[in-house]
Amino acid sequence: MKILYWLTIVCLLICLIHTAHADTTINNRGMPVPSAMAPSISGFSNDMCRSGVSGGANTGVISVSGGITITDENCERIKLFNALNAGGLKVAAVSLLCQDDRVWNAMEMSGSPCPFMGAVGPAAKKAWFAKYPERFKKLYGEEYSLPVSSTNKE
Repeated sequence: MKILYWLTIVCLLICLIHTAHADTTINNRGMPVPSAMAPSISGFSNDMCRSGVSGGANTGVISVSGGITITDENCERIKLFNALNAGGLKVAAVSLLCQDDRVWNAMEMSGSPCPFMGAVGPAAKKAWFAKYPERFKKLYGEEYSLPVSSTNKE
């Protein structure tokens, strides 16, 4: 009985394989390559500082597409500033913004130098000048030297 069962299954498979065979051949010569589809990259939300860039190219022989996300460092800096400031770490928050040369220059020009190793005010300005005099020379000119105040004389 088992032999008859297996023999029937084998015969059915042979019939199915024989009838499933196609007698036509598909020839794609002269047909264009399908267009490259650029992927959709969504990397933006209220709490992310990334944006997507994607693209594709089709040469007629080959199609290529791809995409990446790019980090916006200024956006990240602002989000970190807001988190530090909300936590009451105001000097740390300002120090973070001062990593941008434009902010450093604006703080210096306004008379509020960026914090340096915990120092603020005139002590920070003196420390910045000792470490990076070229920043001051670029901002104020080659002849710049720290002004000596009556309370700061040694």
